[in-house]
Amino acid sequence: MEEGREPEAGIRDDASPPADVRVLWDDTLVVFLSDTHIGGDPGRDIFESPEELSALLEDVAAHDGPVELVLAGDFFDFLQIGMVPKGENRASATISRPEYGGIFSALRHFAGGDGRRVVYLPGNHDAEVWWNEEIQVTLREEGLVDEFALSYAARFESAPGRIIYCEHGNQFDPANTITDYEDPLDTPFGDHVVTDVVRRVVTRGRITRGFDLREVNKVFPLATIPEWIAGRVFYDLLGRVATRLLLPLLAGYAAYRIVAHVLAIANEGSLAFSFWESYRTLPGVQVLFGEIAWDALLLVTVFVLFFFAIRRTAARLASSFTQPPPGERPGGAKDPARPEGSPGEIQGLLTSGRRPPMGRGIRGREIAVFVSGHTHLPSLSRLPGEAGDGAIVVNSGCWLRQLRPVRAHLGGPPVFVPKFAQTHARAYLDGSGVRVELWEHPRPAPYHLRAAERIAILGRLPAQPAPDSKPRVTHTEGLPLAEAPPAEG
Repeated sequence: MEEGREPEAGIRDDASPPADVRVLWDDTLVVFLSDTHIGGDPGRDIFESPEELSALLEDVAAHDGPVELVLAGDFFDFLQIGMVPKGENRASATISRPEYGGIFSALRHFAGGDGRRVVYLPGNHDAEVWWNEEIQVTLREEGLVDEFALSYAARFESAPGRIIYCEHGNQFDPANTITDYEDPLDTPFGDHVVTDVVRRVVTRGRITRGFDLREVNKVFPLATIPEWIAGRVFYDLLGRVATRLLLPLLAGYAAYRIVAHVLAIANEGSLAFSFWESYRTLPGVQVLFGEIAWDALLLVTVFVLFFFAIRRTAARLASSFTQPPPGERPGGAKDPARPEGSPGEIQGLLTSGRRPPMGRGIRGREIAVFVSGHTHLPSLSRLPGEAGDGAIVVNSGCWLRQLRPVRAHLGGPPVFVPKFAQTHARAYLDGSGVRVELWEHPRPAPYHLRAAERIAILGRLPAQPAPDSKPRVTHTEGLPLAEAPPAEG
C-alpha cells in the first residue's frame, strides 16, 4: 500500500498474509477483465464493444460491497498505435477518443466509489504501461487506476488457505514472453508480428470484394492466419470460376441443346421426336462442348491440388513460429492430448513448488485459483488435487470479435465465421467457500458468406445469440474453506 494512503475498504491491514498476498474482507467481489485491446490507429483497432463494456463497469459499480477490479493485461492495445501527437502518450490519445468516452467515464465512476479498487496488470500488448511512467501518471490523474502490479494475489479473511492469483499469461507463451518489463527494448517475437506484419498487412485494405486484409487482426487463433488467407483465396476463385466460367458454359450448353432439339424436330417433321435423339444434330458443337468441359475439369483439378499443397506448406511454416491456444489445433480441431482450457504449464505449476513467472512471493501449490488471459479462450476448469480439493484454473477470455474457423465438408479449407467473445471472471466468498464464475455477454455478429462458403459448411454454421441476450454465468466452480497451508522452511 502506498505510504500515507488510507486503507482501502476491501483490504484488511491488520492481518498477516503470506508475502505479496493481500487480505480482503469476506464480502469483497473480485472481477477479472482482460484482453479488451482498446485503441489503435484508425482502421487498425480491433475493439468493437464499448457499450457492452460500459454496461459491465456500471454493473460492478452498483455492487453492494467492496469490489476489486483487476485489469489483467492487454486492456489497451499499444502495439496497434504508431505515432501519437506531441504532448500525448498512447494512453491519453486513446482515452480522448470520443467513441471510448463512455468506457472511461464508467471506469472513472467505478474507481471513485467507496470500497472500489482498480489494479492494472500489464500484458504483452500494453507492456508500455509498466516502463512508461508518463502513462501511469495519466491513468492515475484520470482517476482510472489505483495500483500497477505485475501480478495480483489475494485471499479472503475467512479463507486463509485459498489464494487467488492472476497474471496476464503471456509468460507461458514463448513467442510473447517478456524477460524484463522495465526494458522498452525487450520486445518478443509476437510484438514484431503485430507491429511489423499485421499492421502493414492491414493497411493494404481490400484485395477483392470478398477478401479484405483489414480483417486479419481478427483471425483467431493466430496460427490459422494461413488457413484464413488460403480459404479466402480458394472460395473467392471458386466463386469467380462458378460465375464467370461454369455458369456461362452451362447456359451456352443449354442454349445449344434447345437449338439442336428445334433443328432435329424441323428435320424430322415430328413434334414427338425424342429430345435425346437430337444429340445427332450438330455433332461438331457437341464435341466442342465436351472438350471444353474436359479442359475445365482438368484445370479445376490442377488448381485444387496445387492449392492444397500450398496450404499445407503455409500451415506448417506458420505452426513453426506460432503456438495454437491450449487444446486447439489449426482449423478448429481439438487436441485430445492437452487439457481443454488449462495449459499444461499452469497445471504443472499448480502441483509443484515452482513460483509463477510474475509472482515471486508464492509457490504454485499454494494457489487455489489461477486466473489468466492472453489466449482469448475463455474457460473455467477444476484440476483434481493429489490430496485435497485441487485448484481452479480460469481464463477470463477477451472482448473481441473473432473470425473462428468452421470445418468444411470434403476436406475443403475452413470457413471463418465471426463471433463475439465478451467474457470476464468473478471470485467471491459465499457460505460454502470460494466461488469462481465465468461470465459471458452474448452479442450476435453479422456475417456475409459467399454461396460457396455456405455450401462448404452446410449444416455446420454456428448459431448466433439473440440481440436482446443478457449477460449470464456460463461456468462456475467452488472450493470449500480451508486452513492456511503450513509455512515452508
